Amino acid sequence: MTTHAWLVGVALGGIAGSVIPVASVAAMIPGPGSAHGRVVDASDRHALPGAEVHLFGPDTLRLRTDAQGGWRAQQVKPGRYTVRARILGYASTSFTLDVGEDQQVERTIALDATPLALEQMVVTAARREQRLKDAVTTTELITRADIERTGANDIASVLLEQTGIELQGGHPAGTGVMLQGIGSERVLVLLDGQPLAGRISGVFDISRIPVTMIDRVEVVRGPQSTLYGTDAMGGVVNIITRTAPKTDGPLYGVGLLGTLGTQARTDGSASLTYSQGAMSSAMDFSRRQTETTPGMSGTAGALTARSDLSAKLRWAPDSGKALEASVLALDERQRWLAGSLYNFGDNRQWSGRLNGTKSLDAARHHRIGVTLSGSHYDHRQRASTETRPIAGDTGSRQLQQVFQLDAVYNGRITDAVALDLGTQVRRDAVETERVLGGKRDITLFEPYAQLEAALTPTLSVVPGVRLTQSSQWGTHVTPRLAARQRMGEHLTLRASYGTGFRAPDFKELYMRFVNASAGYAVNGNLDLRPESSRNVMGGAEWTANRTYVRVQAFRNDFVDFIEARAVSAPGEPTVFQYANVDNGSTQGADVEGGFALGGFRGEASVSLLSTHDDATGYELLGRPDVSARTTLSLPAVWGVRFSATGVYTGRTPMERDETTGRITSWRDAFPRLDFRLARRIGGLSGTPELVFGVDNTFDTQPAQWAGFNRRHLYTSLSWNFNHTPTR
Repeated sequence: MTTHAWLVGVALGGIAGSVIPVASVAAMIPGPGSAHGRVVDASDRHALPGAEVHLFGPDTLRLRTDAQGGWRAQQVKPGRYTVRARILGYASTSFTLDVGEDQQVERTIALDATPLALEQMVVTAARREQRLKDAVTTTELITRADIERTGANDIASVLLEQTGIELQGGHPAGTGVMLQGIGSERVLVLLDGQPLAGRISGVFDISRIPVTMIDRVEVVRGPQSTLYGTDAMGGVVNIITRTAPKTDGPLYGVGLLGTLGTQARTDGSASLTYSQGAMSSAMDFSRRQTETTPGMSGTAGALTARSDLSAKLRWAPDSGKALEASVLALDERQRWLAGSLYNFGDNRQWSGRLNGTKSLDAARHHRIGVTLSGSHYDHRQRASTETRPIAGDTGSRQLQQVFQLDAVYNGRITDAVALDLGTQVRRDAVETERVLGGKRDITLFEPYAQLEAALTPTLSVVPGVRLTQSSQWGTHVTPRLAARQRMGEHLTLRASYGTGFRAPDFKELYMRFVNASAGYAVNGNLDLRPESSRNVMGGAEWTANRTYVRVQAFRNDFVDFIEARAVSAPGEPTVFQYANVDNGSTQGADVEGGFALGGFRGEASVSLLSTHDDATGYELLGRPDVSARTTLSLPAVWGVRFSATGVYTGRTPMERDETTGRITSWRDAFPRLDFRLARRIGGLSGTPELVFGVDNTFDTQPAQWAGFNRRHLYTSLSWNFNHTPTR
């Protein structure tokens, strides 16, 4: 017997008679350790559920935080680990962690929200999902967190604080969006990628859309007619609604929000979400009321009351197929004082959408999607000397409808080539006494194609073309070419040349309106051609984990813009007729940057714009030559978060001499400063938050401003609660 064997035998033989307890022997043997903690937002320490926590060392562990942001690693081998934590929308972080024998290590991980969410998926720039950093055209992404930080109750107020976006007043009321100096009647507004009815005098009132149902907003500046057709000459604003997260077990979510403010503002909203397995659903309801009118600065006699309901249902059994249905219903009442008369605008709208997508192969390189959408808008306008309409007065009424069928193919032909093909069939209809015949409709058939080819590992080019065939005005071709060049890990260059168009609308084609008391008439023109434009853009984007800088320059040359011109002979009653008569250009640059560090977050931007009207030789009206914004958020102190936003809109030409074309009236510059304080309330379930805010703190009031411009104070209380039943 060897010495080792003899020693082992003695040890085993002595166990039975040993005076040392077995438990004590086990306690003498070194055991594994454990590590746990939370992942929180660096600004206010609120939990970040769903964050990934990876440990690399003697063991490799991959964890995900729970609903309270907690993470826990059990039975960890002793040693030194590199810990990495990340979640979409936040800068990732890493650090070393030593786990000793039988040691419990606790660590809270604070993440900074990234100023530019490069990994966020967007869909507008290419009509398919891609990461923000992969978009060939620069996309402005406004996240749910960005929306909440503004304290706004409608999208118009959110867009007011974004780079290169100006708001325009509508006629008779409403707030439109202007991009790159191209007016709101030439900017397309989409809901989940589908068009909405509801343009009055060419302007879609974006303040009608509530923020409660929105997940994010994607804004792409410059002509997007190749992918989206008419009205996208200036760009696209795509509003993406919320979807409940997909979970294995049942997840219930409840959200409540109440806001009180000056100008008799009272807002209330409630949301419900539910998901389990392949099914998920979300429902939102809100009621908003204030003594202001969108697009108007005055408050005398003003009132706007809105109720809305939205719902979305999604079935996605796997990543290869999904079916989604959504609906939005709006009811709006507006009142404003014009002279001695109260004017009333009553608007009802519903929009519905059914979408199905399916992968054609196991690798999901080829996917098809079909979407059917419809939107109905009922607008009625009345007037009275009293604060309510006259009983029995039906007023002037206009009905609009948009129905669209989309069929899309997205495929990856090779690793370096992706192909997007699509066809749209769209029918627009209107019913109003102001168009010839009372009822009119136009049908558009629009196939399009786009190819993305990686010529080198760092250079991609994207040519595209769209063919539009109209039942009224004929055929139009819209090409575009874009390119993206990566210059290392942090720098990306983008450039594009594209064309845009806007089809003549019902008013411009068919209007027959006579104002006998004012002595004039306005007629449509069946011979109108689509407006068109040429655009060239170039830009650079430098990004790091916690900072970014963007620069973009552009020029738009437009021809055949449609305007009303006098066609009556001298001495006869004035008659105006729409015609393709206006040419001109807009050019400028946008510069923006931001940082996030240690709970501090800051962003700043400036937009420069120069315009030219070929007919007069002077500037276009309603376009400021400079605008700027800056925002700063501080980490929480005693649980209170502070943020400030400054917005500056430069001097703006508003009126011109009809004979010489010279500018005769200017709107003063408008500096605006907003403050916001927010605190999460402890001791209650969920995440209650109390907010106090001031908009336009110094009460600056420039004349001829498109929309309310007085000081506004508000306070709100929100509560969001998610619950997963225990089994």
